[in-house]
Amino acid sequence: MKKKILAVVLSAILALSFPTAMVAEAYYNLPLDVGNHHSHSGGSRSRSSGSRSSGSRSSGSGSGVNDPITAGIFIVIIAGVFIYGICKKTYHKTFSKNNMPYNANQQITEFMRVNDPNFITEGFLGWSKEIFVTLQTAWAQRDWEKIRTLEKEELFEQHNTQLQEYIRLGRINVIDEIKVLDAYLHKLVIDENFEHLIVSLRATMLDYIIDEKTKKAIIGNKKSYFDTIYMLTFTRRKGVKTNIVNGFVANICPHCGATVNSASSGKCEYCGSIIHTDEFNWVLSNLESVDVNFVNDNRGIVFLDGTNQY
Repeated sequence: MKKKILAVVLSAILALSFPTAMVAEAYYNLPLDVGNHHSHSGGSRSRSSGSRSSGSRSSGSGSGVNDPITAGIFIVIIAGVFIYGICKKTYHKTFSKNNMPYNANQQITEFMRVNDPNFITEGFLGWSKEIFVTLQTAWAQRDWEKIRTLEKEELFEQHNTQLQEYIRLGRINVIDEIKVLDAYLHKLVIDENFEHLIVSLRATMLDYIIDEKTKKAIIGNKKSYFDTIYMLTFTRRKGVKTNIVNGFVANICPHCGATVNSASSGKCEYCGSIIHTDEFNWVLSNLESVDVNFVNDNRGIVFLDGTNQY
């Protein structure tokens, strides 16, 4: 009787473990995109997993686990720990003090104000925070058209293609309770044609994936908070001046001259024209997160246009 009970328990655990492993493998096949910067396995995104090898394969003669009652108690304890881990709120810090991006706020601000008197660091950072939250929200809502004026065309097409893959798989990447904790200017790179301003932004959020039909979490859980540093690269053509409206960076429609809401649907609400903001204002050209492979750079300002002057 004891052996039958143990067999049933083990069968149930195995039955649950197979779909979990399949779902985890599906997660690793998803593209690294706007919302998918976090490993829900608690480690790196390596496909190999220590859980695939089991201590039960060894032929040791220990008496503890071989006894059915002891084994049953052991399984109950493991299951309890597993359930507790799902129910309690967990916080995952995805960076360390050793790879904190360099803060070049003062250096970059002084340089920018020489040629662009309207550039206000606080206003730009406030705008970048707004853009970050808008991107995360649009990704979770699977409505990427509203991002068209915010991202450079190549990045927009890349993210939109990745989002369509989520839709094809019937997956929804839920991102909720977004809180931006800090943001500062990390680096300004100037080449022959463009300026690239990199913002270091730290945020916490809930991030998990649900099945579109059942609405059940299949990757991660609804109580896992991620504390992450993101690197947002904004690009504009050299010579363009900053437009500030009500303390925030504003897009000016090149067709009618109207001020366009930075989080609009991608069109000028006055004349209906599509606005490609990299020609007239800052536009997001890259988004990545800081991890163990991040290489810090404390130069602050980098010239690639041959001037090397500051």
